[in-house]
Amino acid sequence: MVDHFLRRRKRLAFTLIELLVVIAIIAILVALLLPAVQQAREAARRTQCKNNLHQLGLALHNYHDVANRFAPNINIVYVNRTFWGGQGSHLVMLLPYLDQAPLYNKVNFSMGSTTRPRDQLVAPGQTLNNTVIPMFQCPSESKGAVFTPTGGSLRAMTNYAGSTGSTWLQSATGCNLATIVGTGGTLFDPDNDGEDWFNRAQGMGQYARTDTPDPTHISGVIARSSWAASMRDLTDGSSNIIAMGEVRGICSDALGYWEEGSTGGGGWSDSESLWFATTPPINFPTCPGAKGVPTTGGTGCNSFQAWNTSQGFKSQHTGGCHFLMCDGSIHFLSENIDYSTYQMLGDRGDGNPIGEY
Repeated sequence: MVDHFLRRRKRLAFTLIELLVVIAIIAILVALLLPAVQQAREAARRTQCKNNLHQLGLALHNYHDVANRFAPNINIVYVNRTFWGGQGSHLVMLLPYLDQAPLYNKVNFSMGSTTRPRDQLVAPGQTLNNTVIPMFQCPSESKGAVFTPTGGSLRAMTNYAGSTGSTWLQSATGCNLATIVGTGGTLFDPDNDGEDWFNRAQGMGQYARTDTPDPTHISGVIARSSWAASMRDLTDGSSNIIAMGEVRGICSDALGYWEEGSTGGGGWSDSESLWFATTPPINFPTCPGAKGVPTTGGTGCNSFQAWNTSQGFKSQHTGGCHFLMCDGSIHFLSENIDYSTYQMLGDRGDGNPIGEY
């Protein structure tokens, strides 16, 4: 009887093989569930990113209600370039409409100020340009809210910026954009360089990158200089024109790396940093260390210093970027969008019909 009982007790235990089978099953279940969990998290991050752009759209429209135009970069431009930089980016101008009026009110915008607004103290040891604004951060951004380039100063980043449209950017690294996007044939791009699809920059000379307050030479909605469009300037219809889109400072020469001035440029508050265009293809690889991009500078098109590829809209969302249209709607545009269609969405008055995109 005792021997029978002991045999029963032995049969109740797990064998090593059974234990290994159970562990293998659990591992398979985890492997199956992990991608689903990651996808759910990314879906939540994308929703938050869209909500940030939605809030920026409301702020742009509220600003327009007061100023009769969208928020501009307050940027001083001289013909001989004796003065470099300006008073504040369009994101600075939007602060009072983003529940950031106390921060905005701490900044001295006087032209006679010896310290530029971006460099002014807004709290002990804290300048405007290293102040993180949560609404300017996409949750999918892996590089964080602040960035300090090698040998540079710390600056707070933004993942959203206004659009200068289909713009003549010119490369500082010898990148010929036409080798990537082609040319516009008989309809567009008369210079056959893959830039300035609607010939806005003809005769501009040094005024590339919308470095002019003359609206006839500005394709998009918010220029690098002190000009921004009003609703009456949107002749293609507000639902067909990009107002803002996603950007990444780590991939952008002006936003992430410029070190102009005694305490450094770059960052969300610097008017000289936010001149992003639809000229570069969406998500074109210029992020150092990613997809074969050199970790420092470099030549050609895959460099953060190649303005005609780096100063474009980029995100870490798979397949494209979120964009805010001038009517306040949010669209996710594929990185494979037809290039001419993308340029039409960037230009506020090209007059061409836009199909499905």
